[in-house]
Amino acid sequence: MWLKPARIDNAPKAPQHWQQIPHGGWWRDALAVALEPHWETLFGHYLLSLGPLSHGLPNRCRIREQYCVGPGSKAHVHAEYNALPFSENTVDAVLLTHVLEYASDPHSILREVDRVLRADGHLLLALTNPWSPTTVARMWPAWRKSPLLNTRMFSQARVSDWLNLMHYEVIHQGYFAAGVPTSTVKDPEKGWRWLMRQWPSLQAGYYMIARKREWPITPVRMGANNRQKQRIALGASGVSTRSSD
Repeated sequence: MWLKPARIDNAPKAPQHWQQIPHGGWWRDALAVALEPHWETLFGHYLLSLGPLSHGLPNRCRIREQYCVGPGSKAHVHAEYNALPFSENTVDAVLLTHVLEYASDPHSILREVDRVLRADGHLLLALTNPWSPTTVARMWPAWRKSPLLNTRMFSQARVSDWLNLMHYEVIHQGYFAAGVPTSTVKDPEKGWRWLMRQWPSLQAGYYMIARKREWPITPVRMGANNRQKQRIALGASGVSTRSSD
């Protein structure tokens, strides 16, 4: 499941609002509580929320200019995730809530986000946790009708590798939704709350906050004196002494 290629031809259909997900309000509120301490660390002028679930997530971010971008009818800017109509290095933060799991090519979305994101900008990701007991419900055909179960699974380590290759630093990561949100139960936390709070890695979802890092290389012009000192240093390092037996 985790070794399959990230790029596929037929991607699963993404939910258009939280109500399409069993216990969607509980799932949304759990993610909002997990991200709440981190909103105050974001700053800048523009925040992009990709996808309807990102737009429906409440936040207390201090960035005033927030735009929902996606192919849905409720989006402020109608565009595909891998073809954002923004110039390079113009966005301060991007929120991706359950977008990569439903993408046919998640790498192209991350590359497009990297293009529009400024240096030291923030990328917030929320995905389904493949190590959660919730994934066991995928074996039952009736439960697989849930949009969060009939989806792809990317582990936290795999997504972290993608970000590291793009020179992103993961500054915060954690888990949310201490329960099993299947459609056959009334309380997703019943019987699971204590266990999953003791072992957070078993919770239904995980989030990551990464920061785009750029370290430009600045060439230094060396004068004649510096070049002479460099030749002397190189010559001195090449001298070796031998001791006679």
